[in-house]
Amino acid sequence: MPSGPPLGVVLLVTEDGCEVLTSYPYDLQPRTPRSGGPADGKWPMTTLSSWDVADGPGVTALGPGADVSDQEALHLHLHGSRYIGVRTRFYDDHLLAAAGDGIRQAVILGAGLDTRAYRLEWPPRFHFYEVDQPGVLEFKRAVLSGCSAEPRCERRTVGADLRGEWPAALHEAGFDSESRTAWVAEGLLAYLPAEAQQRLLERVHGLSPTASRLALDRIAGELDGDGGARLQRLSARSGIEMDRLMSAEARADIGDWLGSRSWTVEEVAADAVAARYGRDLGDPFRDRAEPAGSAQDAEPPWLDTVFLTARSGDG
Repeated sequence: MPSGPPLGVVLLVTEDGCEVLTSYPYDLQPRTPRSGGPADGKWPMTTLSSWDVADGPGVTALGPGADVSDQEALHLHLHGSRYIGVRTRFYDDHLLAAAGDGIRQAVILGAGLDTRAYRLEWPPRFHFYEVDQPGVLEFKRAVLSGCSAEPRCERRTVGADLRGEWPAALHEAGFDSESRTAWVAEGLLAYLPAEAQQRLLERVHGLSPTASRLALDRIAGELDGDGGARLQRLSARSGIEMDRLMSAEARADIGDWLGSRSWTVEEVAADAVAARYGRDLGDPFRDRAEPAGSAQDAEPPWLDTVFLTARSGDG
């Protein structure tokens, strides 16, 4: 198997696959898993140690010394797949609505193993740009080539670090900064340092003519407001060092920043998005052996999330 993607990418495709492959009704519309399945045909639901994930902070927590049991890890993945299913559908709808409104190019920032270029129906001459680290894109290319998958649009990959000079690489791939664009930053911003997040937003703003669209998600509240306790609890419960993977730096309010630059912004909590789709984000394993009313029992295996959509004005 080629050198693999970062840990978060593997987690995402695992939980997205759970929507389709389990007997629970998590899938929100008929579709195939994002990546077509891992190269060995097995879904890493109770352990990721067999995957060739990239080295980095947090990976060691998945080794033999991890505190979380296999059964608990399975429960966490299945519960988490409820949220991932809702999030996936939210971004699907954002992109399809943009295409329906006449937008003919989309940019997925931190694309990971996203396969919307393959599994969604796109209008003629729609251009789909996927920006991520070269190693991630190569891993996806190898997996998809084994599935004989064909994109349903003009798909372009852009191997670039989002903390660096990615706009130049995007333009080289054919991106037209004079045309309206649908932007997506799915599950990305919490992993960026505050300065890199701000720089990314400034670049998206600069590349967006009037009536472009943006969708992203952000963690509700400040991760450093309780001394990092939220991340520490999530790390302890999942067996993954999320307190090392995510950036807890304080950052500017995204909605306010966009609004001050003539973007029309709408924000909605994850529970409200789930309700829109008739889905319950509650724990399907409420009766598992945890003390009722405990912090772990009350908290889901993700951080409270706010979904943001925005349309650029002429400012």
